Amino acid sequence: MSTAEQQTKRVAILGGSGFTGAELYRLLNKHPHFEVQFVSSESKAGYPVDKFYIGSIHKKKLSSLKFKKISELDGHYDAVFSCLPTGSLPKIIQHIAEHTDYIFNLSGDYRISDPDILHQHYPETLKHAYEGGWHYYIPEFSKINTEAKVVNLPGCMAVATLYTLYPLVAHGLIEGRIVTDAKTGSSGGGKSTTEHHAERSHNFRAYKVHGHRHQPEVVYALSYHLNQTVNLQFSVYSLDLPRGIMTTSYSLLKEHVTEVDVKKAFYSTYSSKPFLHYFNSGNGSPMIKTVVGTNYAEIGAYVDGRNCVSIVTIDNLIKGAAGQAIQAANNYFGYSEEAGLTFEFEGAWP
Repeated sequence: MSTAEQQTKRVAILGGSGFTGAELYRLLNKHPHFEVQFVSSESKAGYPVDKFYIGSIHKKKLSSLKFKKISELDGHYDAVFSCLPTGSLPKIIQHIAEHTDYIFNLSGDYRISDPDILHQHYPETLKHAYEGGWHYYIPEFSKINTEAKVVNLPGCMAVATLYTLYPLVAHGLIEGRIVTDAKTGSSGGGKSTTEHHAERSHNFRAYKVHGHRHQPEVVYALSYHLNQTVNLQFSVYSLDLPRGIMTTSYSLLKEHVTEVDVKKAFYSTYSSKPFLHYFNSGNGSPMIKTVVGTNYAEIGAYVDGRNCVSIVTIDNLIKGAAGQAIQAANNYFGYSEEAGLTFEFEGAWP
């Protein structure tokens, strides 16, 4: 074991009483190299952390850690994981940056630099530009820029969509308009959602046909990583599930592109990625049940003539948020990419 692996990193979680913050705390407490020493919650300040989290109910020995207000953050942390609602971090980023080497940001702030998109979707980012440097980081597609202090992780539906499209765009296999529909479970709306259980349960409906902010993020990410612009129709639907995302992209293959070309593109892009499982032999297809509770994505691509349908499923709270942030932190600190993310991580079946 290297010196880097032997050293435990002190980390803090901001926004720890939300769904994502709770999942991050649960996962980090099992991580071999990270130790959570600060968890913020404005509404739960002073309350014992382990007594709040349902996931801690079976612990024989509870942590003495208590929720604190963000204003109480002091000392130095190797990393701060921000699970604050979009628009909150920019207002306090200077204060947070003084206390850490890296901020792993799970909200939408600082993902995009286009002023027009920021004005429409992330106005607080536009008001509070951060000059310390930020980096939009997708572990499977990005090279690490350790000089950037703010590490922005992609949105859950955005990254699922990117998994459906990246091989097709990178290998120049498609042309024209792309249509993507993303179906998400209720935890994607966070704890503050006003949707009543009676409205969501036993229902399947569109809740954002046009104008979802993950659409420009997908377009931006493909341009940022592949220097290509795509014409993307992106619509979002709500599922009667607590967690999980299925994203389906419909695209048109260029003339003379074959099913074999598509299979080769997906296989060559994903075969070496530890958390991406590509069904390349026709003996399976992505489903939500087998990825829930894991950091894995299941991916399939299906061709009929020039029509290509690519499908991805992920757990929105893990691969789309907390797990992906830990995966990124592993890479930043030089740990195994899978550290803390593979134990007992097979989805329950059936």
